[in-house]
Amino acid sequence: MNVPADLLVKDGDALEAPENVQAILEKSCFDCHSSHTTFPWYSSIAPVSWFTKEHVKDGREHMNFSTWNSYEDEKKLKYLEKIPKAIQSKMPMASYLIMHKDAKLSDADKEAIKAWTTEAAFDLE
Repeated sequence: MNVPADLLVKDGDALEAPENVQAILEKSCFDCHSSHTTFPWYSSIAPVSWFTKEHVKDGREHMNFSTWNSYEDEKKLKYLEKIPKAIQSKMPMASYLIMHKDAKLSDADKEAIKAWTTEAAFDLE
């Protein structure tokens, strides 16, 4: 079986967050920001396929939780600072939420992520 290059991830490179945060990130962020994307049926039909694949590619380029441990600490700190801002204003994207309503972040989800980013940044400094 051929595995696409973007799915080849070294063991140990993936993010390991507390269980509750990991679950939130997997539910709401991993489709675009990891190498573990679940492409829905409609993502194989053009022109939706072009839009979907481009958004996933762009999301992974911005930040990929599957390669988190390959990032330098300075880059991790930058992301940890940006994540709370992104989830308050634009993530997950409204266009994604149309078909993935369960990915919507609750206030409690946002608070859990914010607490995790603060603690993880403190641990890195």
